[in-house]
Amino acid sequence: MEGRVMKLNDNSVKDILKHHKELTEQIHMRIIDIRKKIDETNEQLIEVASYPKIDLDQGGEKGGTYKDLSDAYLRYQHLVEDTERELTDEMLQLITVAEGIQRMYICFQALAGDAYKILNELYVKKMPYKAVESESGLNHRTFEQRRKQAIGEIQKLYNSDLTNAQIVKCSGLGKEQKKRDTTGQYEQMSILDILK
Repeated sequence: MEGRVMKLNDNSVKDILKHHKELTEQIHMRIIDIRKKIDETNEQLIEVASYPKIDLDQGGEKGGTYKDLSDAYLRYQHLVEDTERELTDEMLQLITVAEGIQRMYICFQALAGDAYKILNELYVKKMPYKAVESESGLNHRTFEQRRKQAIGEIQKLYNSDLTNAQIVKCSGLGKEQKKRDTTGQYEQMSILDILK
């Protein structure tokens, strides 16, 4: 498993489901803004590099002035380079967050049956808790267990060694296959059963 920088807990799963579109748009806009600032910074670097070199060996009374001016150019060049490096680091952090959000959402979409339906209605469609619980036909305790289980499945998939493509590919299996539980009843197979 590649090192996942974005850690998932129950609240972060809920927040990403609730605000997926807004988070994605916000990151996209911020990356575009950073890209523009990097371009501006590159232009500044080119301008500073194009200044004629100052000959510090000219001697005379203005030697101190030339050295001061040269030092100022160098300091400015370092400032611009540092700014570019910081903007690049910020962009890489945003990309890591975007990748985490995308993976979490893929894991959510890989859920099957009640797990997907409950989380989709509660957090994506933002329907009232009582309405979703009532519509499910489950008692409160069972409904809450399924909700927590679904969030746990997302976290487990997110932290698994599976690639996003493998999660997407396997998600179809969970919707079609069934397995027999200990009581002899059939229940819907989860994508996590493939990991076992």
